[in-house]
Amino acid sequence: MSPTILDITIPVPCIQGAFGKRLTTYTTQIRPSHLKQILGHDPRSKNWKFLDEETREIYQKIQRPTSKDRRDAVAEYLLQRLGGPRKNVAAFPSISIGISEECEFKPYEQNESVGVLHINDRGYRIVLDGLGRISGCLDLFEDKEVDGGTIIDLIALPVTFYVPAHGTEPLSINELGQLFADFNFRVHPVRPQVNMSLDQSDLYISFASDLARRPFIAEHGGMEARAASLGKKSTALVVQTVLVRTVRGALEGRDFQESNLARPKNANLTEDTFLTELNSVSEFFSAIKTRMGQQWSVRESLHLSSPGWQALGVIHHDMNHRGLTLSTYEKSAIYDTIAKINWSRTNREWVDSARLGRWEKPKGGDVEQLVILGAGRNNTQAIIDFVRLRTGLQDKLDTMKTQESPDVLMV
Repeated sequence: MSPTILDITIPVPCIQGAFGKRLTTYTTQIRPSHLKQILGHDPRSKNWKFLDEETREIYQKIQRPTSKDRRDAVAEYLLQRLGGPRKNVAAFPSISIGISEECEFKPYEQNESVGVLHINDRGYRIVLDGLGRISGCLDLFEDKEVDGGTIIDLIALPVTFYVPAHGTEPLSINELGQLFADFNFRVHPVRPQVNMSLDQSDLYISFASDLARRPFIAEHGGMEARAASLGKKSTALVVQTVLVRTVRGALEGRDFQESNLARPKNANLTEDTFLTELNSVSEFFSAIKTRMGQQWSVRESLHLSSPGWQALGVIHHDMNHRGLTLSTYEKSAIYDTIAKINWSRTNREWVDSARLGRWEKPKGGDVEQLVILGAGRNNTQAIIDFVRLRTGLQDKLDTMKTQESPDVLMV
């Protein structure tokens, strides 16, 4: 009689399912701190060089390295949602793990689909989807300075194991790679404006939503969500996507305005500064609106175009976050100048001085006027430059820069 050898496995309570004749699936909940034990290795791309050769080659073939920015974004998401004062709901979609070899499943007597999956150390256990989420969680767990361990103790990650069905061949590298491709690339992403309208956690989106409730917007048509631009029949003053970019420029500056994924190193907008900054931006636009009177809500006016809104946001940043010490009188003079600018598209200065667009008859029109070519970065910058010169902000910024970096010959 052959000797009985103890087979040590990792027992994981699961619900059994199936996906076709090739795969058996098992779903469960796992604490982030237990993931390395379940996988048998640390899956973070920064540790791939320490894996055995075969496992490392599989990851390098079917996975993407997780950038530090992506890991940090996951950790920041958890800290903001679960540790911040706003206490919003938070969740991750299921992590997907491929197991190349069949594993024993022992069902409970009450229900054959519920039982314990015994994961052995044969074959491979590879993260197919959710590597960024796992990496961020493990980084946070190890970061004692931000009390990451406490946050991680609050969550369990939903996990689905994909295992070869009983009696079938082990899953090959190509099959694991196919699952990775299916999970990550056969997806139709949500339109950015729809995602933005649903996202309640991003501070800049929340800021824009609160700002839209202030009278200078709310009493003049409000903000329209889930639209890329204002349609001809729309009565709104601004769309959400444009207002969010305006907010990002107003709080963090021009470079931060171009991408909704950009993250400043030392953000002006935090949970603690939210209300103060909201009042500041609101007062800025309200001051301009009061001085413009009825012209404020003229839809065809350039200041209500996408580049116009964004340019004014950057002007707020110039006045409040670039180190200028402006008196109340100086701020009022800037507001006066902005309000007195002829924002009409029939103002030839936009072409001759601002170098914005072309002077011609628009399609279907009879009168020559400014015709903006697209709504890109150059258009916004042209308006910013024009307003800075008119208000004297450019001189103030240049003077400050000269004082910070004097060109003095040392002898």
